[in-house]
Order: sequence, then C-alpha cells, then structure tokens
Amino acid sequence: MTKSTRSTRRRILWLVCTAALALAAAALRLFQRATAFEEPLGLAIPHAPASVILICVLVIACAVLAMLAAAQPVRTRAPARGQARRWDLTFWDQNDKVYPVLLIAAAFLALAAAPILFARGFRQMQMYLTMQGLHDRPTDNGLLMLITAAGALLAFIGLALAGRESLRPAKRGGGSFSIALPALTGCVWLMESFRSHASDPVLWDYAPQLLAIIAGMLFYLDCAGMSGSAAHPRRLLWLAGITVVLSALSAVGQSSPGDLLLLASQALAALAALWRLPPNLEHPPAPARPGPVKQVPPQEEGSTHE
Repeated sequence: MTKSTRSTRRRILWLVCTAALALAAAALRLFQRATAFEEPLGLAIPHAPASVILICVLVIACAVLAMLAAAQPVRTRAPARGQARRWDLTFWDQNDKVYPVLLIAAAFLALAAAPILFARGFRQMQMYLTMQGLHDRPTDNGLLMLITAAGALLAFIGLALAGRESLRPAKRGGGSFSIALPALTGCVWLMESFRSHASDPVLWDYAPQLLAIIAGMLFYLDCAGMSGSAAHPRRLLWLAGITVVLSALSAVGQSSPGDLLLLASQALAALAALWRLPPNLEHPPAPARPGPVKQVPPQEEGSTHE
C-alpha cells in the first residue's frame, strides 16, 4: 500500500467516523426533544431514556475520536539549522481545492449570520429603549447580540483569509493567526447564548449549544496554535471531530437562524481541518526552497562613473 493510499484511507476514516457520530447524536437529540420533556412547560423528565442514551453516545464519540487521534501518525521533518519547525505548513497544499472551498463556504455562512444577528439585536435595543422607565421593562438591551453580529463579520474575515492563505506557496504557509478571529466571536456568542437562556429552567434545552460553542472556540485557538509554537496536532484533530458532533447536536431543532448559521460555519471549518490535516501530518509538505540569488556581473576594469 502506497503512502498516499494510506493517507487517503486515514482521511476517509476520520470523515466517516465523525459524520456517523454527528448523525447519531442529531437523531438522538430529535428523539430526546420528542420524548424527554414535559408539556406544556418543557421541563426535563429525570432519567429519560433518550437523555441517558444521548449522554452515552457523546461519551462514546469522545472516546472514538480520542482513539483515532492517538493512532494518527504525526511526522515532523527535521528543520534546517537555525530554523523553527514549520507546523503551519500542515495547512498548505496548492493542489487541494477542497480545504479552501470549505473554509470560504464557512466564511460566507458566518457573513450570512451577521445581518440576522444585527436585526435581532437592534429590535431588542429598540424594545429596551421604548419600555425604559416601566416596571416590567425587558432586561436585555441587545448590546451583546450586536457585538455577536460584529463578531460574525470578524469570523468571516478570519476564515476567508485562512482559506486564501492555504493556497499560497509558503512564506508562512497556509496556517495563519487569522483563524483565531472566529474564536473571538465564540467568546461573545457564548456570553450571549448563556445570558439569553440563563432564566430558562430547561437546562438540557441549551446545554448542547454551550458545549458546541466552547468546542468551536478551542478548535479555532488550536488551529492558530499550529502557526506558532503551541502546536498540538492530535488534540486539534480531536477538537475538530467533537466540534462537528456537538454542532450537529445543537443545530437540531435550533430556532434561531443566526445561531444555526454560526454552528454550520464552525462545523464546515472543522470538516475542512479533518480533510486537510491527516495526510499532511503523516507526510508533511516541505518548505519552499529559496530561489537562486541573482548575481550582478562585475564591472569592467577601468570603468569610471561620471
């Protein structure tokens, strides 16, 4: 079996296992939403079979992805004298168009979420200002939602830059600190999600979304770490897989289009990493060799400058 065949099989194994676990989690989430909550208040039924099975599947998903990550070969080329190891090159491959296409698609999903979140935050702020001074005024002034919408624009910029740089033939390679911008979005998005559900007694109703946002933040930060000295390739693969699983779990029954678009965006970015990283970790690309230095012919003897 050739090296390229082994790398392709390992990539397919990552994608198939992650997709299967994500579909199983989403199906069980639908089953849970249909059977594990009391009507009409929607309170969670203690020890409901759907909830117990879903927790077991999530534990299994964590274990399966951890075993795949532990079995992933990670080879590093010996760096040249005086140079640091080029972990950022694991994101670089000019001949592969799937990775940048997935990242650009993820970027435009984040961009599509921005106007939806802006409109929602603006409505909340208008309602707050209209009812200001009343005893039963709303507690949400819409500010966190507006900042989340601005963060969606940052996520678009970061993902688009990372997709573009993955095709560049190597001053810095395809890895870039721009991929950390969606992690900043996740920070505000996490606060907004928690704030908007903090008074909801149905804890299971939004816990998957909080877990998905946290996993996405850590995934983006580890992607940025690959461009520096904080490279953890096997952990990055695990985080990419669990981000896809938790995003699919949270997206089922999601009522907010803005949240759904952001979840889809981070899931696509994680799938892009699962597509690109396994072959490049096993057989890392070499840095581009510097071209020959152009020599200037010496001037003839006896020449003078006026």
